[in-house]
Amino acid sequence: MAANISNYPVHLQDGLKLDRDCLKSRGSQNKNPKVFHRDFLEVSQLSKNRGILMDKIQHTVVQPAASFRDMRAGILKEIREEKGQYGYSDVVNACGLSYARLYSEIEQRHEKEQYYKAADGTLLTKEEEIEWLDMQYEQEVAWQKSCAGIAAQGQVFQGNIPEMPTKALEELEDSFYQAKDAYMKLYREGGQMGKPPALQNYMFGNGRMYEVLNRLGNLQGRVE
Repeated sequence: MAANISNYPVHLQDGLKLDRDCLKSRGSQNKNPKVFHRDFLEVSQLSKNRGILMDKIQHTVVQPAASFRDMRAGILKEIREEKGQYGYSDVVNACGLSYARLYSEIEQRHEKEQYYKAADGTLLTKEEEIEWLDMQYEQEVAWQKSCAGIAAQGQVFQGNIPEMPTKALEELEDSFYQAKDAYMKLYREGGQMGKPPALQNYMFGNGRMYEVLNRLGNLQGRVE
């Protein structure tokens, strides 16, 4: 039995059939050795893409809403372990220090590398992270002032104090922003010498304000 493959005659033994598709496939592979090289390049590209994706995942910043509160709670825990208790002055200092520490982390993160909002490659800028930090601080101040106001209302209702300490609550809010500025100044001055910001015993506002607020009670159970 005779058959033609690529215009060349081929003789087959009787009883054998020619699988033309198989021969055509093998002939194509023999004529095109670049197929193997292409497959190798495809595997290499997949490996490269995987490496890029893993790098983006490692440089993706997730900004949990509780991160500021967690840092502040950790600082207050250290104060309580050292002093046995803490008051509103300690809370104000802890919040100012938390802001400076988180700000420092943001600046260090963006010094040499790029970071992303998500693994799809959306870039995250330092300005966006600082904006997020400012928002967290504002929410913390509003929450602290609100909780102090609720505690004061309870004290008024029970007859323990004659009226709402409105002035003290306003001064408390101002004190938090004074603490933020003071600890950022400390961070910038210390950064020139390579020193991270540390807790201070700053007194923002006046002592009378803290006396009034500390008498409202249940402070430790609320701020942790």
